[in-house]
Amino acid sequence: MNRTTIFVGPACISMEYQPDLKRITGEGGEIASVVPGSIAAEIGLQPGDVILAVDDLRLRDVIDYRFAIAEDSVELLVRRGDEEFICEIEKDADEDLGIEFVEPLFDRLRTCNNKCPFCFLTQMPKGLRRSLYLKDDDYRLGFLYGNFVTFTNLTEDDWRRIEQQRLSPQYLSVHATDRALRAVLLGKPDVPDVLEQIRRLGRIGITVHTQIVALPEINDGAALHQSIRDLADLYPIVQTIAVVPVGLTKYRFDGKRPQTIKAAIAIHETPEWVDATWERQPRWDDAVRLNEAQVANLGYCARQIVAADVPMRCYRPDEASRIIDLVEAYQQEFRRCHGVGIVYASDEFYLLCGRDLPPAADYDGMPQYSNGVGMTRDFLDGWAKAQRRLPARLPQRTELTIVCGTLIAPILQRVVDRLNRIGNLEVRLLPVVNRFFGETVTVSGLLMGQDVAPAIREAGARRALLPRVMFDHAGVRTIDEYTVERISAESGAAVAVASEPDEIVRYVRALRVAR
Repeated sequence: MNRTTIFVGPACISMEYQPDLKRITGEGGEIASVVPGSIAAEIGLQPGDVILAVDDLRLRDVIDYRFAIAEDSVELLVRRGDEEFICEIEKDADEDLGIEFVEPLFDRLRTCNNKCPFCFLTQMPKGLRRSLYLKDDDYRLGFLYGNFVTFTNLTEDDWRRIEQQRLSPQYLSVHATDRALRAVLLGKPDVPDVLEQIRRLGRIGITVHTQIVALPEINDGAALHQSIRDLADLYPIVQTIAVVPVGLTKYRFDGKRPQTIKAAIAIHETPEWVDATWERQPRWDDAVRLNEAQVANLGYCARQIVAADVPMRCYRPDEASRIIDLVEAYQQEFRRCHGVGIVYASDEFYLLCGRDLPPAADYDGMPQYSNGVGMTRDFLDGWAKAQRRLPARLPQRTELTIVCGTLIAPILQRVVDRLNRIGNLEVRLLPVVNRFFGETVTVSGLLMGQDVAPAIREAGARRALLPRVMFDHAGVRTIDEYTVERISAESGAAVAVASEPDEIVRYVRALRVAR
């Protein structure tokens, strides 16, 4: 199981669960491990066995499995090597079997059929590992892991399943509620009405968390006001709205990719435009063609954006501050009406402009934590508690370099300042500029080993602490395939990894006996 991470605060944002396509065979779920002493262990199931069906239900994913085993009596169809056999089990309905699967999806992954001009996955160079280019848009991963999906590829069978299995909450990328503007932003002429889709979720008892990826002067002016209003009007079906800034790499600006929304749309006007299921997609109809007479058929926001031919770019600090003002004004209104803020600006906006983060209570339980909303506040509050366990001094003089991306550096400087109050410990912060993706990519989770290793070496560091989110879910390799051992070898420093406050404190406490 793979998970790529992106560092916005001092903890990781999941840049969404990424399945290993080689392990999804369409023929049941492969067992990764069996809990000792569990029912599965008692009946002799082993890692590598494949659960094909429970009773008469052929399993599509771990969701089917969980629903199917919630009975007093179940019958498993299992394949081991070339043999198939049946296991009959009597148990309590709520008793788990003790099985962990290699992948949560057993059948085909639902991939994205949109062509968002700002999609981060299309802004990466060739040559990285295959899973990094995988564009999933699978509502099941939304339910299981909080992956944001667009709902542009749902079938009626999908809707029935969401209702029958109560797959709530869902996580929906909206970007704009103006239908024409959303079509422009998704690069897809036939997008469904997202507000009607949300109302339909409400009618079947499903709630939804939403996100708006904001692009300067594109969907953050009148369009953002409209989107926040439209979505908040659907509370409590819409539980939250996260506003997050667009991320653009240097490869977006290399001259080979469209620089504006208008240019991106023009590229997509091709009869060969097909989605991942190899089904022909309709061309942009006359209402979306970009000659002067027909632009008027777009919605107001979309018409303004397309006509202006606005270039895609990252946010400036003053613009980030205005987004925060807008969001916090709506929060105050929604708190008076509903008792919760509903809409939240991601941590990155606060870090971009240097404004103080809201207190933890203003995040209403941090339901969009994994989307970078509240992570930095959580880190700071966690550090305030964890730092009490720091030693007063170390037995011998020790130097330590803490590595991070440039965005989070001001926050981590507070950590460094506290560590430097420990006797015999000298700590310095090393913010690393992302040469690989470009200086516009400032988060620690997208740091590359090829940037970090020379930075450590040039700084003359003997001991370095790296952000855990540089590495994959297993903690083994960076995006460019560097391991901790390789970074250590190329930098000449003793390298360790940590991100959470408790991890930092444990590492420093261990220095009392390190040589």
